[in-house]
Amino acid sequence: MRRKNWTVAFLTLSLIVGLVSCKNEPVQKTVTGFVVDATMNNIMIIADGGDTLNISTMDADPVKVPGVLVNDSVSITYVKEKVGQSEILKAEELSVTAHSPYFYIKGTWLEPNPINSSEFQGVTLNEDGTASSVGMATLLFKKWVMTDRNLLLAYESIGNKQTLEGTDTLKIEKLNSDSLVLSGSGEVIWRFARKNN
Repeated sequence: MRRKNWTVAFLTLSLIVGLVSCKNEPVQKTVTGFVVDATMNNIMIIADGGDTLNISTMDADPVKVPGVLVNDSVSITYVKEKVGQSEILKAEELSVTAHSPYFYIKGTWLEPNPINSSEFQGVTLNEDGTASSVGMATLLFKKWVMTDRNLLLAYESIGNKQTLEGTDTLKIEKLNSDSLVLSGSGEVIWRFARKNN
């Protein structure tokens, strides 16, 4: 009888431990949406349902949770984790389902020189926000920023023994992996093709 009681007690204890461990096991959830902000340790997305979520990427496996760009469409699997008196969402896995235009715009963009069609002119947009001119000695691009569908290009214009500094705000009419079309005041200014290395 005593042996039977021990067996029942052991099975009951095992069941309780199993239930407690299952209860404490974090539940994974997956959400899709687009990135509105991203830092080294956090991603803010607007989910397809309209909710804004802050998801921590701190200590996440970079293979499973790679870096993202603003306006990337993503699918994120996360868990809720209690930290002190509050809960945080921690990324477990992330995949980019559609790239942001930022993904495509970095690189060197060229078009034929209108004065000499055997030469090319254009701009190089570097990942760190700096820019440089290609084949244009009197128009020197310095920096670039992309906001919504506009490209802001800071430049120095050199000529007639004077240097003028300014920033052009150009509307992005088309942007994909191969083409960049920019307009100003409603007129197309540049039709660039990507220079492939």
